[in-house]
Amino acid sequence: MGMTVDIATGTHAKGYPSNVLAQRSGEHVYSVRLSSDTDNGNLVAIGDWADWDVFTEAAVTTFEGKIVEKNPDGTWLVLVTDPGDACFVYTKPLSPYTEASLRGEKTMYNKAGDVARAYGLHKHDRISASDEGFTGTPAVGATISSVAAKKMVIASAQSGQGGN
Repeated sequence: MGMTVDIATGTHAKGYPSNVLAQRSGEHVYSVRLSSDTDNGNLVAIGDWADWDVFTEAAVTTFEGKIVEKNPDGTWLVLVTDPGDACFVYTKPLSPYTEASLRGEKTMYNKAGDVARAYGLHKHDRISASDEGFTGTPAVGATISSVAAKKMVIASAQSGQGGN
C-alpha cells in the first residue's frame, strides 16, 4: 500500500483521521480495493469480500456530519453525527521524491486498483479534509448531509466559531 504522486496537477484532497475510534482498536480498519482514484479524506463504504482480508469498494449510502473548526493546516475538522456506512480513506502519505514540490500531500492520491486503509466511523469521531474533500463550500457550522463521488456534500452553511 502506497500513494501515487500526481506530478501534473497537485490538486488532491488532504485528509487525516483526527480522532477516530478505529485508531484505538474500537472499530475495524478495512483494506479496500479502490474502484477509482481516491484521495485521503474521501469516504467509501465496504463492499464484498475480494480476497485475503481485502474488500471491494461500495458507494456510501448514509453519512452526516458538521464542520466544527478550521485546523491550523487549513483542513476542516468534521464531527461525525451519523456515520451510516461510511469509512474514512487514509494512507500515510510518503513520497519517493526528494523535491519539496513532489512531497506535499496534495500531490498524492490512492490509485484505482490499489488497496487502501478505510477506517470505520462512529458518532462523535472527528475527521479532517481539505476543501477538495467536499462538494460545496466548507465553512465552520456547515452541515454535511451525504456523500457524492466520495466527497462530503455540504447541505447548509451556518455562521459560527468553534464546535459543539
